[in-house]
Amino acid sequence: MHPLCHDEESHALLQFKQSLVINEFAFSDPSAYPNVVSWDGESRDCCSWDGVDCDRDSGHVIGLDLSSSFLYGSIDSNSTLFPLVHLRRLNLAANNFKNSEIRNLPRLFDLNLSFSGFSGQIPAEILE
Repeated sequence: MHPLCHDEESHALLQFKQSLVINEFAFSDPSAYPNVVSWDGESRDCCSWDGVDCDRDSGHVIGLDLSSSFLYGSIDSNSTLFPLVHLRRLNLAANNFKNSEIRNLPRLFDLNLSFSGFSGQIPAEILE
């Protein structure tokens, strides 16, 4: 049995979800997969949430796949995404993130922003 997701990480994910808007076309487009819709506070174990991958030993969130979720908004310097300091993989492909920045994710090595409309800053160390 794996450890449960850390409370502060599930809270951060729920706040991140609330900071974004799901495009209305997500529910009629067959290519859309808005997995954040299924995230709720009922299940305390965010490791069981769709699109969330956790380390089997520590329970920390290490992967987040929100591709084709039809999300839009911006990820600013106060984003609740940044407390997820154990995050290694982040897939935001096929969403719409304008005027955003990705920072303070020291373990991130796999970042997918393809077709995301991303405009903003990405630290050089992630791009290497």
